Amino acid sequence: MSQGVGSMKSGSVSGEPQPATPAQMAAIRRLIQVIARLFYDDGHILLIDQLVSVVVIPSDVLARRVGLQARDLGSLAAKMVEDRILSIHRTQETKEGVVSRSFSRTYYYIDYKQVLDVTKWRMLAMRRDIDRRLRNGLDNKGYVCPRCKRSYSTLEVAHLLDFTRNVFICETPGCFMELVDNEDADDVRQSKDTLTRFNEQLHGVQQALRSLEGVALPPMDIYAWIAKNAAQQPWQAETERDDTQLVPGAKPLAKPQAPQVMVELSGTDPANELANEQRRAKEEEEQRAQNTLPAWHLASTVSGERTGLGRVDAERRAAEANDAQSIVAPDLDDVDVDVDYYTKYAAQQNSQSSKRQADTQSSADSNKQARTESAAEENEDDGDDFDMDDVI
Repeated sequence: MSQGVGSMKSGSVSGEPQPATPAQMAAIRRLIQVIARLFYDDGHILLIDQLVSVVVIPSDVLARRVGLQARDLGSLAAKMVEDRILSIHRTQETKEGVVSRSFSRTYYYIDYKQVLDVTKWRMLAMRRDIDRRLRNGLDNKGYVCPRCKRSYSTLEVAHLLDFTRNVFICETPGCFMELVDNEDADDVRQSKDTLTRFNEQLHGVQQALRSLEGVALPPMDIYAWIAKNAAQQPWQAETERDDTQLVPGAKPLAKPQAPQVMVELSGTDPANELANEQRRAKEEEEQRAQNTLPAWHLASTVSGERTGLGRVDAERRAAEANDAQSIVAPDLDDVDVDVDYYTKYAAQQNSQSSKRQADTQSSADSNKQARTESAAEENEDDGDDFDMDDVI
């Protein structure tokens, strides 16, 4: 008897709720963020993301963080306060100064125990409502004939009962099949779809609630907390959040990097240009080979004479061959022509220079000869004058 009592005591002790660990508190905060993203708008999500990082926060600080006026913040948070996701506390405080005056201040916070209880109750209420609608649909689904697919409501089959077999018989002439339950009724199908979506979309919430089963969370004593911590203003320091776990497969955003700039320099190398021209000509030739018409389209299979398409194709090939020669071949010829041009130009310049030098030399010789002849004539005149003087 004593052993049984001892085992009962040990079982009761082991079954008592245990205080939440830091990991479990982090899981509870993530659960509240997921619930906000499933059932509320973007503004409510911002409020939840701010409130899970602090214990209590004044309305003016919260409004400044989310970029709203205090009046707009109150109207936005009213829905979540009504749903008991957020909690609100109003108090009268005294502002220190030359003249002390009292003012009303509003605090927002999350009572995690209340949120878990409300979430469990709402999940249970939604599941009961879906089960009730599914059960009502099954009760009123009616019957259907498996042969002619005629459906009957529950009230329409009262006169179709076959007392010999104790079944309902289809009244369609020539059918007389036994009626079966109509599993494809609209109400039944909609209720089943709703239940399926409920299980799929809220699977994460249900799994999180099961993992937190048996966790003890004390209720939030807002009066004691404000009396103890309001002077230090702990809402100035936020608790680190791991928002990447809110969405499966999410990763933190990478730090922006400076754009990379690549500069490519292109030259005008004649060899490269020639290779590019040859490559383009080869590609065009392959394309022409793919577009070539079959032989029986180009020439008659009886007489062998070219058809109209054959003559046109031959003319096109000849024109393309001439074009290819004019595109590819002239490159080397242009180089030779350029070389010949510069050679001839240099030779012409040399010949003109030689001619100018020859003209200059001949002009100098002519001038020298003229000066020599002039000097000789002057000497002769002087000699003649001397002789006349001597004679006199």
